[in-house]
Amino acid sequence: MQTVFTGDTINFSYSKKKQVLKNLSLSIKKQQIYGLLGPNGAGKSTLTRVMLGLDNMQSGKLKWFNENLSLETKKRIGYIPQDLALIYDLSAYENVQYFGKLYGLKGEELKKQVEHSLQFVGLWDERKQKPKKFSGGMKRRLNIACGIVHKPEVIIFDEPTVGVDPQSRNHILDAILELNRTGTTIVYISHYMEEVEKICSHVGIMDNGQLLCEGTLNDIILQYTDQALIELELQGKSEDYKEKLVNYEVLSTEGHTIGLGVPKNDMGIIKSIQEDFGPEIKSFRYISPNLEQVFFNLTKKNLRN
Repeated sequence: MQTVFTGDTINFSYSKKKQVLKNLSLSIKKQQIYGLLGPNGAGKSTLTRVMLGLDNMQSGKLKWFNENLSLETKKRIGYIPQDLALIYDLSAYENVQYFGKLYGLKGEELKKQVEHSLQFVGLWDERKQKPKKFSGGMKRRLNIACGIVHKPEVIIFDEPTVGVDPQSRNHILDAILELNRTGTTIVYISHYMEEVEKICSHVGIMDNGQLLCEGTLNDIILQYTDQALIELELQGKSEDYKEKLVNYEVLSTEGHTIGLGVPKNDMGIIKSIQEDFGPEIKSFRYISPNLEQVFFNLTKKNLRN
């Protein structure tokens, strides 16, 4: 399958004291939905800026479509930023039209693509309204229309569902799947585990500026999980239970919550935990091997935090 992006040992820092990307390498192939997953501060947005040439890396190499990044290659890429890139004094139609012109569209082709983009995100009927009157979800959808108006081959979505209602979230995810079905390669950057699991064919997990793993969703679950996780919330703090915890593999402790690693499908150890802690248990969560468990095993962090 054709590779659309390759990055090789990318390093980036804002200062000598803060290295944001550390020897990071990744590869994205044509028509994948590549989910780049990581907690806030992992370096996902910085990586995006480096990929687009908005920030210059200190060292490393990157190529788009097997070419160095140039104005021509940039025209083949769409970018939907986390921060809304809208002009609030212009109507929805004029916003999309403005970005179409930036990419060199004109005349009938421009009109056709502006209408298509607004129809695609469900905002054609609101085309004459200014975005300051829109809900958060509508603004996000208009942001997408501005990023797809030039029919890019690859679209990078950076946290496109932050702060939107469930209906708008589903609309955005469905739109991304439809773009992919029509041949567009998607890079989906998020810290929402459930979204990545729902739409992505391939996944890369980032933390502390490094790519910890990448592959198909099923492959990385098989490769990086050999145990399940029990998330135990107790009445007291974790340090109050030191004597009992010596019998278990403790993966994390934070306040009243303890993460225990247990063999897959071992009902005996589950029963033992329930008997040992008894009425002290406020909540008990068994997490089967899944993407969340992969993330936890690699980082010892809970992504939801």
